[in-house]
Amino acid sequence: MKNGWLQSWVVMLLGFALQAHANLDGEHPTLQVCGDAIDWPPYTYIDGDVVKGRDIDILDELLSELGYGFDITMTSWSRCLKGTKDGDYQIAVSASYSEERAQDYLYTTWYYDITPYYLYSTKRFPNGLDITSVYDLEPYIVCGIHGYNYSDFKLDNVNQFSISIFEAVTELHSLNCDVFISWHEILDGMNNVWGINYVQDDIVAMPIPDMEKHKFYMLISKHFPDAVALQEALSRAMVRYQ
Repeated sequence: MKNGWLQSWVVMLLGFALQAHANLDGEHPTLQVCGDAIDWPPYTYIDGDVVKGRDIDILDELLSELGYGFDITMTSWSRCLKGTKDGDYQIAVSASYSEERAQDYLYTTWYYDITPYYLYSTKRFPNGLDITSVYDLEPYIVCGIHGYNYSDFKLDNVNQFSISIFEAVTELHSLNCDVFISWHEILDGMNNVWGINYVQDDIVAMPIPDMEKHKFYMLISKHFPDAVALQEALSRAMVRYQ
């Protein structure tokens, strides 16, 4: 796997935020937006020093229609959430829903959905796993990414000590985790965008049976004076992407 550079890159990104896509004409109000710099292609990712992805395309289209420009800061997801809660950013992109988050942010309607997957190592389970629903994962040590919301998986316990997919898959290799839960489109995006294929050698990825796709939203900071108007306008426009 092409992972040696990735671990160093992750550590670097956690130390500072990369800003891109500034509003250069100065004619429109500029919103501060944040996204996950580490593990969220094809929705947000960094290509050289340029932020790309479906979120950027959607922001370009919708915010220009509403008369806004934007700057996007790519940082860790935990810092993005905190900054939006505190009012440093007006929008956080690609957020899943939780009742706890709904206390701190305004949610737009959903604008894309992705397929829940589970990964395991054949070193740990040479005969595979007999999973007919997500509840069959309950007896296992299930791991996820620090700061991510896994409430859509409906599991009682998800260990979230890893800060990246790289670290989580390493935990599978080292047998510290039985299962890592993720999403097909993100794993596929890592491979297509960066050429990093985590599903190889002893790692197997499977869809979780009988589980609907997970929906993703944008979060609006409650500190933004026009938060409700922005939430409503974006929600009306986002229906076109569903």
